[in-house]
Amino acid sequence: MIRRILTTLLATTCLFSLAAATAQEKPVPPAPAVGRALGPPAGSGLEGSDPEPEERVEEAPAIPVPAANAKPSTSSTDLLDRTRSLLGEIEVLDIPLQEIPNYRAYMRETIEDLAVYAEKRDPNFIVVTRPGFDLLSWSRREFDLAEIKRDPFANIPQDSIVQVGTPMRRYIQSIDGFLLNGQFCAPLRVPAADLQVMLKQGLKALSIEHCRTPDQASAALQTAVRMGVVSHIDLDDTDDFARTPTRRPSPENPRNVETLLGARNMVMLLDSRDYETRGEWFAAMAGTNYDILVTDAFYKGNRSLTKDEVHHLKFKEMGARRLVLARMSVGYAEDERFYWQRDWRIGEPSWIQALGPERAGQYVVEFWNPAWKAIVGRYFAGIMDLGFDGVVLDGVEAYRRWEFMTPLDPVSATRRNDALR
Repeated sequence: MIRRILTTLLATTCLFSLAAATAQEKPVPPAPAVGRALGPPAGSGLEGSDPEPEERVEEAPAIPVPAANAKPSTSSTDLLDRTRSLLGEIEVLDIPLQEIPNYRAYMRETIEDLAVYAEKRDPNFIVVTRPGFDLLSWSRREFDLAEIKRDPFANIPQDSIVQVGTPMRRYIQSIDGFLLNGQFCAPLRVPAADLQVMLKQGLKALSIEHCRTPDQASAALQTAVRMGVVSHIDLDDTDDFARTPTRRPSPENPRNVETLLGARNMVMLLDSRDYETRGEWFAAMAGTNYDILVTDAFYKGNRSLTKDEVHHLKFKEMGARRLVLARMSVGYAEDERFYWQRDWRIGEPSWIQALGPERAGQYVVEFWNPAWKAIVGRYFAGIMDLGFDGVVLDGVEAYRRWEFMTPLDPVSATRRNDALR
């Protein structure tokens, strides 16, 4: 039964309920429907109106739920200690090794489907992931999981087995760039050789640098420019991105910028709560000369920019063209967003699983669940309706939590399977 549930889910994860744009001059490709529609149609909900109450239908769990009397699985001490240090106390799910999904593949499929939709509507629409570097190649976990599921009696040629580190070409071709968290001012970095491999694939690398001192920030900027990485650099220690920098962009660029490859600098301006009015927030963004402006489509989470305002933001204060990208989360739900219903909570609907790891109001979701993917699809379509140049898909690393909850450790695997017999 469990295998049939997973097979059905894998067959449906590539479908999105993307709402058709209603204010476009050119035809918009129809979007495949998935299950019950949740939230407003594309664009309308982005104006801040509350969705009409709907009868809630419980979604089937996307992964097997252990029986109430099942013994909880245990893993090696090192693995659980590392998990708790990163994500706190996390339950280890009782799922047979053969039934553990490839959560990274789920995330790739989500992003690929969004990119295909964008390509049909606007071939120039930009898709950037944050962080997502680990998704660019076949990982050790994916290799091990495939080996576990491989028929031991099958005669499979060695050269047909995907090796660790193999670039995921379809996924790479579906996106335009990736945004790294701390490449030059943090201890955890992507190796320079690995970064160069992906840059040669035609992707653009962006980064967010929270540096401790001006000297460190200056050194980070020089290294980023030398490596061809466009960076947001500040002296903050949070990801609020609540205020525009007081300094001018460096290096400042007077030219028109209409592609990622032409950009030389960028700024993230996501949190508008420090601005008393919507006008002050908009003016702060408009009065900058950055080549790439990454912002939220909403003022204080629920009042969207208009198409005219987005168009105005596409021009630097000096008048030259720039790129304006909207940030949206694909891995976590946020309770201030237009799609959130007042009676939602952990477990209701069932795909809302836990509190998020970063801030209040963020929730862990089964990001492969068709109901959540339908919401993401409408959100994405609404961003395109507003005329943004592209999108930064945030929360891409959400698959890690689920991998921690389903370790491939041989000791825990034996205990888990014994408990389920």
